Amino acid sequence: MGKDMRACAALLAAVVVLAGCSFGRINSRDFAQPGGALPAGSTVAVLPFENLTNHPNAGQIAADIVSTELYGVEGLRTVEVGRVRSRLSVGKPAADSATASTEGQPDAAPLDVQTAGRTLGVDAVLAGSVSEYGYQHGLREEPVVGLNARLVRVSDGAVLWTSSQSEAGRGYFSRDSVNNVAQRVATRMIDSLRPVVAASPIPAGASGGAPAKPAPESDYSNDSHRE
Repeated sequence: MGKDMRACAALLAAVVVLAGCSFGRINSRDFAQPGGALPAGSTVAVLPFENLTNHPNAGQIAADIVSTELYGVEGLRTVEVGRVRSRLSVGKPAADSATASTEGQPDAAPLDVQTAGRTLGVDAVLAGSVSEYGYQHGLREEPVVGLNARLVRVSDGAVLWTSSQSEAGRGYFSRDSVNNVAQRVATRMIDSLRPVVAASPIPAGASGGAPAKPAPESDYSNDSHRE
């Protein structure tokens, strides 16, 4: 009887250890500029993320996921991601093509975010990079995603918010995909951004500069959030 109880206890301990592994590993750091809230109703564009990984489309995928999450933030009007890419590619100098990746991905080179924001006619831009996007090899393959982002006010170039998030997928009892991990990372990232959006509109000129010219209404993917 005593031997059976010890065996059961050992099995239970092993289950607890493996269950702990199933929650994955998360790193999260966020910063918000004191008093740097965006007025409610501000227009925001998510730029293609800089791709620092070997995955050829990681920058575009990250920007799409983050843009989808941003859509749920009350008080912001988000420019549709396809429109952002289209407008930024129009009139782009031919010399810029030398900085593009061999796969022709538009997320290969970092952008001057303030200039991009003026081109898009928005109040703020969300720019970032993908530091990890793929599978780690160990006892078994684990999906891992790392994203870094910053929100820049176009009128004066002030960085209102930054976030660095990474997560390794859950372990033995459930099989995660890279996309599932990326979705959770983006959700945490945008949740930390919500307090940066003011509860009510701020009078013109209170944000430290004249607001950027709004983009046409058809460019917005969350028109239901308009004031």
